[in-house]
Amino acid sequence: MIFGTGMCFGLSVFGTGVIFMVIGVLLGIVGVAICIINFPLYKKLLKKGKEKYAFEILELAKEITGEAQ
Repeated sequence: MIFGTGMCFGLSVFGTGVIFMVIGVLLGIVGVAICIINFPLYKKLLKKGKEKYAFEILELAKEITGEAQ
């Protein structure tokens, strides 16, 4: 959303002039930085969640399939 807003300002969709273009470029850079940080953070949180719940999920799967007997 931040990147898109920056693009709109930069392309003069929301306003015209150099000020809006500069604001758009700055917002675009912030948006790109957030996008770059997002993927490694997602992978780290996903791995932590899998480690936390893996045993419980396997036990429930065994219970559902009847293998726990």
